[in-house]
Amino acid sequence: MLGLESIAPHEQVALVAFSAHGIVSRGGMKLFYAGTMPLSGLVSALRALKLKPLANAAEATAAQFPDAALADDPEARRAHLETLNTEKQDYVFFRLSSEELLDAIAAYWKRGAKLVSSVS
Repeated sequence: MLGLESIAPHEQVALVAFSAHGIVSRGGMKLFYAGTMPLSGLVSALRALKLKPLANAAEATAAQFPDAALADDPEARRAHLETLNTEKQDYVFFRLSSEELLDAIAAYWKRGAKLVSSVS
């Protein structure tokens, strides 16, 4: 998945969420699906950031495919892009500003830092 394995998990969450938010903000979930990121990676990142409405909205788009598993298969899902109508889910993303997303990422990192310091 985009070479993300080479960075720390908390960095992966931030990068996936920030990148996907930018993509969806520019062209909706249809543009996201035209890319290579599996939907499950985006949903996991949004849940980690406690952005449940965005995670649920993204996850709901999978139901528009003939088989929801296609949402995680970048090659197979492209054949269905024209049939998708993600306006309802896109609206949830459009309502979240970049500043709010960055605040969620900062809060996520602070939670992680507190966990690490309490274990040490």
